[in-house]
Amino acid sequence: MTFDLADRRTYGFATEEHLRFADVDANGHINNGAFLQLLENARVSYMRAVVRSGLPRFRVVVGRLEVDFKRQMFYPGRATACARLLEVHQRKCVIGHGLFDGDGNCTAVLKAIMVSLDETTHRSTPFEPAVRAALEMIAASDDGLAT
Repeated sequence: MTFDLADRRTYGFATEEHLRFADVDANGHINNGAFLQLLENARVSYMRAVVRSGLPRFRVVVGRLEVDFKRQMFYPGRATACARLLEVHQRKCVIGHGLFDGDGNCTAVLKAIMVSLDETTHRSTPFEPAVRAALEMIAASDDGLAT
Protein backbone atom coordinates (compact mmCIF):
# COMPACT_ATOMS: atom_id res chain seq x y z
CA MET A 1 0.00 0.00 0.00
CA THR A 2 1.27 3.50 -0.81
CA PHE A 3 0.63 6.40 1.54
CA ASP A 4 0.97 10.14 0.91
CA LEU A 5 3.10 11.22 3.85
CA ALA A 6 2.27 14.89 3.20
CA ASP A 7 -1.46 14.21 3.76
CA ARG A 8 -2.49 14.62 7.42
CA ARG A 9 -5.29 12.04 6.90
CA THR A 10 -2.63 9.33 6.45
CA TYR A 11 -1.92 9.31 10.18
CA GLY A 12 -4.00 8.09 13.08
CA PHE A 13 -1.26 9.04 15.55
CA ALA A 14 0.05 12.54 16.24
CA THR A 15 1.75 14.59 18.91
CA GLU A 16 1.26 18.31 19.45
CA GLU A 17 4.57 20.14 19.65
CA HIS A 18 5.53 23.67 20.72
CA LEU A 19 8.09 25.47 18.59
CA ARG A 20 10.85 26.86 20.79
CA PHE A 21 12.82 30.08 20.46
CA ALA A 22 15.95 27.95 20.96
CA ASP A 23 15.13 26.21 17.65
CA VAL A 24 15.36 29.42 15.60
CA ASP A 25 18.42 29.58 13.36
CA ALA A 26 20.38 32.47 11.86
CA ASN A 27 17.86 32.67 8.98
CA GLY A 28 15.01 33.38 11.41
CA HIS A 29 13.12 30.12 10.90
CA ILE A 30 12.99 26.84 12.80
CA ASN A 31 16.22 24.93 12.20
CA ASN A 32 16.06 21.73 10.14
CA GLY A 33 17.55 19.80 13.06
CA ALA A 34 14.58 20.80 15.19
CA PHE A 35 12.26 19.27 12.58
CA LEU A 36 14.02 15.94 13.17
CA GLN A 37 13.62 16.26 16.95
CA LEU A 38 9.89 16.97 16.62
CA LEU A 39 9.46 13.94 14.37
CA GLU A 40 11.54 11.80 16.73
CA ASN A 41 9.13 12.73 19.55
CA ALA A 42 6.25 11.43 17.44
CA ARG A 43 8.12 8.24 16.49
CA VAL A 44 9.08 7.35 20.06
CA SER A 45 5.57 8.08 21.34
CA TYR A 46 4.02 6.06 18.50
CA MET A 47 6.31 3.10 19.16
CA ARG A 48 5.44 3.12 22.86
CA ALA A 49 1.70 3.72 22.58
CA VAL A 50 0.82 1.73 19.47
CA VAL A 51 3.52 -0.49 18.01
CA ARG A 52 4.87 -2.14 21.18
CA SER A 53 1.50 -2.35 22.91
CA GLY A 54 0.74 -5.94 23.91
CA LEU A 55 3.75 -7.42 22.07
CA PRO A 56 6.72 -9.35 23.42
CA ARG A 57 9.77 -7.13 23.96
CA PHE A 58 11.73 -6.28 20.84
CA ARG A 59 14.29 -3.61 20.05
CA VAL A 60 14.74 -1.49 16.95
CA VAL A 61 17.31 1.19 16.19
CA VAL A 62 17.40 3.87 13.53
CA GLY A 63 19.29 2.59 10.50
CA ARG A 64 18.51 5.40 8.09
CA LEU A 65 16.54 8.63 7.90
CA GLU A 66 15.22 10.05 4.62
CA VAL A 67 13.75 13.54 5.01
CA ASP A 68 12.22 16.02 2.58
CA PHE A 69 11.80 19.56 3.85
CA LYS A 70 8.77 21.21 2.25
CA ARG A 71 8.32 24.62 3.87
CA GLN A 72 9.59 26.80 6.69
CA MET A 73 8.18 27.11 10.19
CA PHE A 74 8.56 30.12 12.46
CA TYR A 75 8.60 30.85 16.17
CA PRO A 76 6.28 31.25 18.01
CA GLY A 77 3.99 28.48 16.99
CA ARG A 78 2.84 24.92 17.24
CA ALA A 79 3.31 21.89 15.06
CA THR A 80 1.70 18.50 14.69
CA ALA A 81 4.13 15.61 14.31
CA CYS A 82 2.69 12.36 12.95
CA ALA A 83 3.95 8.80 12.63
CA ARG A 84 2.72 5.51 11.18
CA LEU A 85 4.15 2.13 10.24
CA LEU A 86 4.51 1.81 6.46
CA GLU A 87 6.39 -1.41 5.71
CA VAL A 88 7.61 -4.51 7.52
CA HIS A 89 10.49 -6.65 6.31
CA GLN A 90 12.37 -9.58 7.84
CA ARG A 91 14.87 -7.45 9.80
CA LYS A 92 13.56 -3.92 9.50
CA CYS A 93 10.45 -1.79 9.34
CA VAL A 94 9.76 1.64 7.89
CA ILE A 95 7.98 4.36 9.81
CA GLY A 96 6.58 7.31 7.89
CA HIS A 97 6.28 10.77 9.40
CA GLY A 98 4.67 14.07 8.55
CA LEU A 99 5.22 17.42 10.23
CA PHE A 100 2.48 20.03 9.92
CA ASP A 101 2.51 23.68 10.95
CA GLY A 102 -0.22 25.40 12.97
CA ASP A 103 -2.22 26.03 9.79
CA GLY A 104 -2.09 22.34 8.79
CA ASN A 105 0.50 22.78 6.02
CA CYS A 106 2.98 19.96 5.59
CA THR A 107 6.47 21.23 6.43
CA ALA A 108 8.42 17.96 6.16
CA VAL A 109 8.05 14.25 5.55
CA LEU A 110 10.43 11.60 6.80
CA LYS A 111 10.93 7.86 6.46
CA ALA A 112 12.79 6.15 9.27
CA ILE A 113 14.21 2.72 8.54
CA MET A 114 14.22 0.90 11.87
CA VAL A 115 16.45 -2.17 12.18
CA SER A 116 15.55 -5.08 14.46
CA LEU A 117 18.41 -5.47 16.93
CA ASP A 118 19.58 -8.42 19.00
CA GLU A 119 20.39 -6.95 22.40
CA THR A 120 23.12 -9.51 23.11
CA THR A 121 25.08 -9.38 19.86
CA HIS A 122 24.11 -5.82 18.84
CA ARG A 123 23.54 -7.08 15.30
CA SER A 124 20.41 -7.08 13.18
CA THR A 125 18.09 -10.01 13.73
CA PRO A 126 14.80 -11.14 12.20
CA PHE A 127 11.62 -10.08 13.97
CA GLU A 128 9.98 -12.85 15.99
CA PRO A 129 7.03 -14.28 13.97
CA ALA A 130 4.38 -12.93 16.38
CA VAL A 131 5.97 -9.47 16.36
CA ARG A 132 6.26 -9.42 12.59
CA ALA A 133 2.65 -10.49 12.14
CA ALA A 134 1.44 -7.74 14.49
CA LEU A 135 3.60 -5.14 12.74
CA GLU A 136 2.24 -6.21 9.35
CA MET A 137 -1.33 -5.73 10.61
CA ILE A 138 -0.53 -2.22 11.84
CA ALA A 139 1.19 -1.31 8.57
CA ALA A 140 -1.76 -2.61 6.52
CA SER A 141 -4.31 -0.54 8.46
CA ASP A 142 -5.71 2.68 7.04
CA ASP A 143 -4.54 4.80 9.98
CA GLY A 144 -1.48 2.93 11.29
CA LEU A 145 -3.26 2.09 14.53
CA ALA A 146 -4.92 -1.30 14.04
CA THR A 147 -3.46 -4.15 16.07
